[in-house]
Amino acid sequence: MPKFVDKEAKQLEIINAAMKVFARMGIVKTKMADIAEEAGIGKGTIYEYFRSKDEIFNHAFEMFFSEMKTVLRSISESDDDPETQIRQIIKASLIDFTSGNEEFMRIMMDFWAEGIRNKNETINGMLDLEGIYNEFRSAIASILNEGIRKGVFRQVDSNVAAATLIGTMDGLYLQWIVNPSVFNFEQAAGFLSEIFLLGIKIDPSQQQT
Repeated sequence: MPKFVDKEAKQLEIINAAMKVFARMGIVKTKMADIAEEAGIGKGTIYEYFRSKDEIFNHAFEMFFSEMKTVLRSISESDDDPETQIRQIIKASLIDFTSGNEEFMRIMMDFWAEGIRNKNETINGMLDLEGIYNEFRSAIASILNEGIRKGVFRQVDSNVAAATLIGTMDGLYLQWIVNPSVFNFEQAAGFLSEIFLLGIKIDPSQQQT
């Protein structure tokens, strides 16, 4: 009887092995043979699942982004008040998405930087940064618009406000990657939530009744 192989499970096994090698050696220096050795499979076997190390990373990124989109939509479509939703998005972005994914975040930056350095359109296309930012801006802007409609937030350009919030979180990611000891994301998330909401909330005495 032929041996049954769960292709999805094997792909995930290879992806996990690749993340370990990428973290240890960097994406540029990593070879498919290194990933195969880490996964405990033959060099030829790995090509039955992935054509290149770029494709392996692309699968890992798609899994991460898919989970991210699910969380964002869950928050933006919930019945929570707009202020709570903003706090939840900041928490998810700076705490939930990064916790346990520290190495992946560093690898993603390495992958992105490689694409920029060598003007590699394949790599830049895989990351789909435009899609990520559009997803985040849309979710945040929708919450802000609802808060404005309810008289909780003052009149602001929701797209600009969303882009500003995302840009601030991006800056925190970069600082953390350079030196993780400067701050922790839990403290940063709490501080950013208070400062951002302070800037857009209407004074309770002026809220609509």
